[in-house]
Amino acid sequence: MRNKKTLMMVEIAVMVAFAYLLSLFRVGEMPQGGSVSLQMLPLFVVALRWGGVPGLVAGLLFSGIKMMVDPYIVHPVQALLDYPLAFATVGLAGFFKEKPLAGITIGGLSRFFMHFLAGVVFFGEYAGPGQSVYAYSLLYNITYMGPETIIALLTAPLVLRRLSVAKEGLEFKNNIIEILSFVVPLASMALVVGVRDGIPFLNLISLGSWALLTIYHLVHAFRGFDLAKRGLLLVTVPPAVVYVMFRLIEVL
Repeated sequence: MRNKKTLMMVEIAVMVAFAYLLSLFRVGEMPQGGSVSLQMLPLFVVALRWGGVPGLVAGLLFSGIKMMVDPYIVHPVQALLDYPLAFATVGLAGFFKEKPLAGITIGGLSRFFMHFLAGVVFFGEYAGPGQSVYAYSLLYNITYMGPETIIALLTAPLVLRRLSVAKEGLEFKNNIIEILSFVVPLASMALVVGVRDGIPFLNLISLGSWALLTIYHLVHAFRGFDLAKRGLLLVTVPPAVVYVMFRLIEVL
């Protein structure tokens, strides 16, 4: 029992740190805060593996890091809504461990609702002429929360499945390759079109890694498409979705 608690605490610490690292690779920086990133993925993994309370704790710890390092605060209540309450509610997914898609949806919608309230109360001045403050906050927050939640719905179950498979002792290499096939292309897309587009060396490394993973899956596709199709989907579809959303955010 003690070993299990220790493992849980270590995993929470690692996942919170991983969530912060993923939050640095973002696209479509919004003017009053918010962007599309993978930061919710590790928080959902904690919640769905360990339950609602550990998920809430992980969200609170992550919000503390965000507030210390990268805050956008105009009022104490707005800070409470946009940080501790918003990210803690991601952990609500853990109360639905047996139905992970429902849990992720509830966690994503709960975080969205906190940002929506903050937008209505504290950012209504940015609404266009004649535009409802509710409509403004809805559109603003759904622009980045929608893609983040959809990405989590697509990927969190995959990561959980990979972790459970690894625990059962099945082929570890394939698990790692599939996770890299998801993370590397998204990180590459964020570096190329996001806030870190001024680092050519990192861009080249990330794009080269993406290309190598794509070639790896294409080679395996010749041996058997059924075995390679998951990897091919991972290296193509998620980054394409992020790129499209980045362009939409630019237009908005």
